[in-house]
Amino acid sequence: MSERAPRLPVWSLAAVVTAATAGAAGGAGADPAALLAATDLFAAAPAELRLALEVGVEGRGERSPLELWRRGDQLALVRFLAPAERGKFVLRRDGETWFLAPGARRPVRMGGSFRLHGGAALDDLLGLSLARDYRVAAHEERRGVATLDLEAVAPGAAYPRVRWVVDAARRRPLRAELAARGGKALRTVEFRSWLDAARLIPGELAVADLVRRVKLVVRFLEVEARPVPEALFDLDDPSARTALEER
Repeated sequence: MSERAPRLPVWSLAAVVTAATAGAAGGAGADPAALLAATDLFAAAPAELRLALEVGVEGRGERSPLELWRRGDQLALVRFLAPAERGKFVLRRDGETWFLAPGARRPVRMGGSFRLHGGAALDDLLGLSLARDYRVAAHEERRGVATLDLEAVAPGAAYPRVRWVVDAARRRPLRAELAARGGKALRTVEFRSWLDAARLIPGELAVADLVRRVKLVVRFLEVEARPVPEALFDLDDPSARTALEER
């Protein structure tokens, strides 16, 4: 059953191991690996979910409605909800990204950084699996704010380096800096508000693309933990996706 604003749980970009348990450990002097696991949004979200959100450019009134379906770590589907774009999908399956359009004979394979409305990359919506794909290379804590410098250990990690800034006592992310291997910052993510802070469900994110010089606002409207049929991610049979459009 779905719940709305101040009552619910992401990530997603999303999220998978429980933040509540780790949250009881306290803030100061916490083990950095445990702190990373406790604030990993991807690890905190349900393994299967439906997420309603809006994406737009900071300072502009227009917002693009999207729906994201996720099943485990490898399957994700973004559905476009604006009337002019109904029937379009972006599908992530086993590390590959595909664009599906109404009337197209075959899905089109896209790069992993395929951009949605306003320049939002798919990983902006899905989030990063920090505890799984990164290790803590260095850390420091000042006045209750912990900064974790992370290095990717998974070959398919979206960014080689991440600086993860968290409220150590509350076990809550504050900001992420996503960087190239040499340390150059490519993107920042600021956690502005929460639908449910205890369960690490964001309310609003600000995603700044430092290369394209554009800032996006991502608003989470609804999170529904529910079974997600694998048929939604079938590249050859669109019937399950067609059923979504006919609801």
